[in-house]
Amino acid sequence: NLKNTGLLVRALSGVDIVVHMGALTKSSRESDYFEINVNGTKNLIDACLKSGVKKIIYISSAAVSSKGGGYSRSKLEAEQYIKKSGLKWTILRPSEVYGQRSSDSINSLIQWVKRYAFVPVIGGGKCELSPVFVDDVVFAMALAVFNEELENEIIVLAGPEKLTYDALVDRIATYFGVKRFKLHLPAGLVKFCSTVMSGLGINILVPDQIPRLLCEKSFRIDFAKEKLGYSPRFLEEGMDTFCND
Repeated sequence: NLKNTGLLVRALSGVDIVVHMGALTKSSRESDYFEINVNGTKNLIDACLKSGVKKIIYISSAAVSSKGGGYSRSKLEAEQYIKKSGLKWTILRPSEVYGQRSSDSINSLIQWVKRYAFVPVIGGGKCELSPVFVDDVVFAMALAVFNEELENEIIVLAGPEKLTYDALVDRIATYFGVKRFKLHLPAGLVKFCSTVMSGLGINILVPDQIPRLLCEKSFRIDFAKEKLGYSPRFLEEGMDTFCND
């Protein structure tokens, strides 16, 4: 509970290193992101300082941007507090994570392409992204905990290749051996519909997710490879791990 500093202090007693993954990723109210992602991070930093924690690993997002919506801005602001905390820190920025059985965007896309002939795509489908398998992110997190060379560094954890959204749909369809048709939807129309649905309490897709989905999320990972021995697997390798178990 990131709102309860007293509870955090007790939980961190005797702890040297904290991996901070707590975050709100979906809400119809922008203020909720800042309450949890920013104020919650402040509370955790205060608790770390009171408990004698030496280092914090912050799991941010490759989507951090002033143009990526409330979630992205809140993660960027939280990063600033981490940097100014006085603690040793490492910030990891995963790109679009997929794998296991979560309902995150890439996982949802994989399941949709597997089941349905028509695939809705917000915008022109030309935005680039670099999906990263969850096990590769977890492995990098574990390495970062004890790597002293990474103190006060920001590291992007992305997949090994850049794909447009359209190309990603095609790759997933090819993996399953199916033919799929992309239905491109104007971003403005999708945002309007999501705003109306959120007003009715239906939060399948909230307005804040639209700019996040459309912002570029393809990055160079040379630094992660050099400092962590980071070697993320290609899309099909990752899908082999969780689509067939």
